[in-house]
Amino acid sequence: MCGVFVLLILALLAASPWLWRWYRARQEWEQGQSALGGYDLAAAATHLDNYLQLRPEDADGWFLAARTARRLQRIPEAERYLEQCQQLRGVTDATRLEWDLLRVQQGEITGIDTRLRQTIGPDHPDALIVLEALARGYTRVERLADARQACDLWIAKQPEHPWPWLWRGGLYERLSYLDKAYPDYQRAVQNAPTNREARLALGGLLLRQRQASAATEHFEAVLRQSPDDIPAQIGLAACRIEQGKAGQAIPVLDHLLELAPASAQALFLRGKAALEQDQPAQAEHWLREAVRLAPDDPEALYQLSQAVRAQQREAEAAQLTRQLEQLRKDQLRLDELLRAIARKADDPKPRHEAGVIALRIGRTEDGLRWLNSLLLLKGDHRETHAVLAEYYLRKGDQERAAYHRQLAETH
Repeated sequence: MCGVFVLLILALLAASPWLWRWYRARQEWEQGQSALGGYDLAAAATHLDNYLQLRPEDADGWFLAARTARRLQRIPEAERYLEQCQQLRGVTDATRLEWDLLRVQQGEITGIDTRLRQTIGPDHPDALIVLEALARGYTRVERLADARQACDLWIAKQPEHPWPWLWRGGLYERLSYLDKAYPDYQRAVQNAPTNREARLALGGLLLRQRQASAATEHFEAVLRQSPDDIPAQIGLAACRIEQGKAGQAIPVLDHLLELAPASAQALFLRGKAALEQDQPAQAEHWLREAVRLAPDDPEALYQLSQAVRAQQREAEAAQLTRQLEQLRKDQLRLDELLRAIARKADDPKPRHEAGVIALRIGRTEDGLRWLNSLLLLKGDHRETHAVLAEYYLRKGDQERAAYHRQLAETH
């Protein structure tokens, strides 16, 4: 009997490395699933990577890791994982769908979205994943009405999820429908009180509406979880200034500018705080840099004009005021164009004009997105290629300038 017991102990010891790896793998898998259920994709990706270190032969693990990486916009990583999944299991309907979603999410919409809508019905197990990718892709190519519809369908199927409310709120805010954005952001926070993006979005909207006390709650909630979160610190500093407590904001902003000296928002707020404390010369220094980094920010330009005027330089202040008036006209026109794009996504004229205006006023990322989205939808568009050729020539990118100039001249 004693000999049997000894043999059992020896067998367990021999198997213990395998048992330990099995136990660790199971833990990582379960924690990854839990993170996905809590809408924490970054944590889920980490757990899934750990799982695959222990179970590299699991095709399901590679597939879920690929899908999670795609949802995090880590496209090259998602492609590698999906290829590994196919090496283990071959091409399946699931991997074909995932390749489609990879393309859709990057803005390659035409044709694929129609096929997905025809083949993935509301009761399909991947219906929500498809709606998520469509919402991202439609937003990328400025098909905002379609993006909103995808969010509407997602909300109807899964009203407890925070993202469709958050994303739809973002679409409304971009179109300046703040009264519609507010309840959507509220619902996103209600669904996921610890969600950073939802808190920052709601806090930012409340601050934009001059409700600093209400906004403070959301920035502080983010900082309780992540004390070094820079956007939350900037938001809280903006609330303090709005509340007439510039002295409380200054140490925070000085620290932020040590960490991120090129933060246009921090520079603007530091200048505004100095102006609040009757230090126009110091304010001008920070505000000029803020305007240089963010020439599309009318509030920074306004505060700079005030700092210059406070130093009795009326002619310069008047010039800044005229510049501000033109910027506001351009931004009002952009709002009109965005609504036109939302109403008729396939009309190239508003996209082109929006891109031109955005580049002119310094909203470079938006301008390039609108112009490139037009090319994605329409293929070749000579006027857009001409604008892009001029832009890249100014930036010193001769190769891209030549590419767009050739297309502008030959089509």
